[in-house]
Amino acid sequence: MDRVTLDVESRHTDTGVTVLAPSGRLDVAGAPALKEAVSEAIKDEKPRLVIDMEGVSFVDSSGLGSVVAALKQVRSSKGDLRLAAPNQQVRVVLELTTLDRVFPYYATVEEALTDF
Repeated sequence: MDRVTLDVESRHTDTGVTVLAPSGRLDVAGAPALKEAVSEAIKDEKPRLVIDMEGVSFVDSSGLGSVVAALKQVRSSKGDLRLAAPNQQVRVVLELTTLDRVFPYYATVEEALTDF
């Protein structure tokens, strides 16, 4: 029996940006939920996407892989992806893997939405 470790809520802003808010563990079991949410969100031409990481309690290599895959999907659609509100554990993982240079991340969703 599969145990879902990640829930992903999606909302659209007035400016047409999709905000995905995963909550739980972004790991091997949770990564497919994020991948599915991203696939739904990028159906528009030139998608603009913010992943609100505030609710993510843990991330591992599979979770990072799903975020990198999301970035590739969004960029292949000529869109843009930003990360918002990563907690200390997520920031450390991003920095250790040097993905902090690839992903612009912001302290809050509001900051990520600025000048999108």
